[in-house]
Amino acid sequence: MSGINEKQVSNSGTWASSAYGGAFFAAEYDRLEAGLRQAIGPSTLQIGSMLDEKLVSDLDLPFTLKVQMGADPSAHSQSAANLAADPAFLPFSPDSFSTVLLPHTLEVHFMPHQVLREVHRVLQSDGYVVITGLNPASLLGLQRWLRPKSALPGRYYTAGRVIDWLHVLGFEVMASTMFQYAPLSSKPGVRKAFGFLESVGDRWLPMFGGGYMIVAKKKWAAGTMVGRVKKRKQKRKLAAATVRNTAGRSINAKHD
Repeated sequence: MSGINEKQVSNSGTWASSAYGGAFFAAEYDRLEAGLRQAIGPSTLQIGSMLDEKLVSDLDLPFTLKVQMGADPSAHSQSAANLAADPAFLPFSPDSFSTVLLPHTLEVHFMPHQVLREVHRVLQSDGYVVITGLNPASLLGLQRWLRPKSALPGRYYTAGRVIDWLHVLGFEVMASTMFQYAPLSSKPGVRKAFGFLESVGDRWLPMFGGGYMIVAKKKWAAGTMVGRVKKRKQKRKLAAATVRNTAGRSINAKHD
C-alpha cells in the first residue's frame, strides 16, 4: 500500500505554480544552492519536484534521476520525471547514489521515517542527503491554518525532529539553515512590508523560519566499527565466564 498522500501531492503542484510558491522558492533558492554545492557527487536522485527546477539546471549536476511521487503526472508538471515510485519503497539497489535530494518530500508522505530509511539504503557510504522542509513553529506554519491556499499542503515537521530521525539512522548533520521568516503573500506590497523580518530573522528568530534546509552525511563506516568493538567485548565476557565455570567444577571435584 502506498504511503503517499495523493491529494496533497496534487495540491502541492497547484501551490508550486502559484505566486505563493514562486515567492517561497525564490527565498529558498540561495540556501538550497549552497547545500547542493556541498553535497554534489557523481550521481543524484531527486524525489519530487517541489523546488525551483532552474536551480538543478544551473548547477549542471553530473547525473540526476528524477522520481515522480504518485501516479498523477499533472502533479509534477514542472519537470519531466524518469519514473514514478513510492519513496518509501525505492526500486534501486543499495549504495546506488552519491546524493539524494528530498525537496519537501516528507510533508506529503504518511511514513517519513521509512522514506529516510530508504534514502539511507540507496546512498553510498559518505553520500549526502539534502532535505528541504516547512517549519510548523513559524508564521508560515500558522498561515497554513488561517489561509490554506497560501501554504504548501501537508504535514510539517520541525528541523529538530528531522535531525533526530537522521541521527537515529546514522547520519551526521553537516549543515542546517532556516529562512522565510515572514508570511507568504501574492502581493509585492505586503511582502515589502514584512521585509524587515527577513533582515532580522537569522539573528533574532533563528528557530522560527518558515522553511529549512538540512545537509546530512551517511556514516556507514563508523557504524560498522562500533559493531565490531561490541562483538569483541562480548567475546571477552564469554571467555571470562568460561574460566569461572571451569574453576568452579575443579573445586567441586576436589571436595568429592
